[in-house]
Amino acid sequence: MKKIFLGLAVCLFWLISAEAQELYPAERLGRGRLVFEKSRHAIDLEVAMTETARSRGLMFRKALADNTGMLFIHPKEDVLGVWMKNTKMPLDILFISAKGKIVSILQNVQPCITPVCGVYDSHAKALYMLEVNAGTVAQLEIAQGDRVLIELEE
Repeated sequence: MKKIFLGLAVCLFWLISAEAQELYPAERLGRGRLVFEKSRHAIDLEVAMTETARSRGLMFRKALADNTGMLFIHPKEDVLGVWMKNTKMPLDILFISAKGKIVSILQNVQPCITPVCGVYDSHAKALYMLEVNAGTVAQLEIAQGDRVLIELEE
């Protein structure tokens, strides 16, 4: 009986460990594409539409492919917050209004390596939050006020 319990405990630990979180299949997230109107540059999206997906975000991932990002869709337009707990890579974070206007930008936000992590907020109401590799904002010359087109797959 002890061996069965120990085996179950080990399996449960593995399921909730960082490695298991990293293996969370992307196909369980929505898909889409975002186009920056000014540059016409497009990026492929993983879309976090549920509370669970928004909570997990890019936690435990070691890398994000070039020309990709994670789009977080919130239930209503509001001042949004983000933290970098368990995030392994620096990110640029764009907050986007319901009308597709970039209302706030955070650049080169570093992973949190302390037990207590601060929260960064959008300073303006947004419906969407986009996380991309650090340096993307500078590389594409993205600015507050720019517009984006979001295309979600059905």
